[in-house]
Amino acid sequence: MSGWRGPVDLPPAPAPGAAAPRLSAWADRLLVLAAMAACPQDPLHHGEGDVLVHTQMVCDELVAGAEWRSLPVEGREELWLAAVLHDCGKPQTTREEDGRLRAPGHARAGAILARRLLWQAGVPWAARERVCGLVRWHMTPYHLLDRPDSARQAILMSLSVNPARLRLLVECDARGRLAPDVEALAETVALAWEVCAELGCGDGPFPFANDHARFTYFVGRADRDPTWAAHDDTSGRLTLLSGLPGAGKDHWVTTHAGDAVVVSLDDLRRERGAKRTDQTAQGQIVQEARERLRVELRAWRDVVWNTTGLSRQLRAPLVSLGHDYGVRVRIVCVEAEPATLAEQNARRSDPVPEGAIERLLGRWEFPGLDECHERVVAERLRFPAR
Repeated sequence: MSGWRGPVDLPPAPAPGAAAPRLSAWADRLLVLAAMAACPQDPLHHGEGDVLVHTQMVCDELVAGAEWRSLPVEGREELWLAAVLHDCGKPQTTREEDGRLRAPGHARAGAILARRLLWQAGVPWAARERVCGLVRWHMTPYHLLDRPDSARQAILMSLSVNPARLRLLVECDARGRLAPDVEALAETVALAWEVCAELGCGDGPFPFANDHARFTYFVGRADRDPTWAAHDDTSGRLTLLSGLPGAGKDHWVTTHAGDAVVVSLDDLRRERGAKRTDQTAQGQIVQEARERLRVELRAWRDVVWNTTGLSRQLRAPLVSLGHDYGVRVRIVCVEAEPATLAEQNARRSDPVPEGAIERLLGRWEFPGLDECHERVVAERLRFPAR
């Protein structure tokens, strides 16, 4: 993968009625397509060949269909990008198991990579996340009916992707291959969409009674009825920041935190005189920060947790703490374009190394509505020169 500063040139969606561009012609300028061309697939499920050949077939299926052609231009462009990138996670996840090629977790890995590419390409965050949702969930309809928690999965899926748009993408994924079970796959996809429709989320997010009902359904007891109108008995608010280094999280705190208590790993690191690369000190700092957070939450004070918070894994224990202490959980996503990010990171007193930002991009998961009562996106924040 090339450096994160450089722009990314993505294949444009064709006009309705036109043929899909040949993706192989873009492989020399978009490294992810070259990696897909070099990635083999299990011939039982993909007799057509490598990942890029399959992707081209999916794109051809998509643009040939009347349903795609009838969508508004934004919908066509987002589905096109999702089709191009839906299997971009396969090169990093494909391995041989028992003589078969498999790519476990490629949808999640692909969504993370797609997010980075779309960010570098300058795609607005809302459109970017709709595309990433399609990539992230494109494997779920194949297995939804076999899951004991199929309703919960369908509801979760509906919070980040339009199930009807996902159905169209996955039907094209099923048909854009050479395999003996193409029709069976397409039927499975249709049945999965019917599950969503019966739940009331076939063409949009599940209609929770309120944001507290949604939050407690996913963070509370696993057997909770999604239609239950939960009474919001929270007191105090925990705000979790989520953003790359240099995006402007400290500036957001300065201008928006108000009287809230701010718990910041960077501040604790400065208090201790610890370097960012000191992993021993980092563990102690995180432990101290979490204890401070517990003290403030026990008092039902408003707290801002100021860290990068880019992965669900890092956010999950903090979200659970918010639930356990009965406070409202808000996640603020602080966004900055690559050039702004690089400029502002360079102006920090302790800039984050570019290699560290590269690693963080490989873990960047946009916060979901299942993680919080409220999600806010703050973009184009520019902090003043020091």
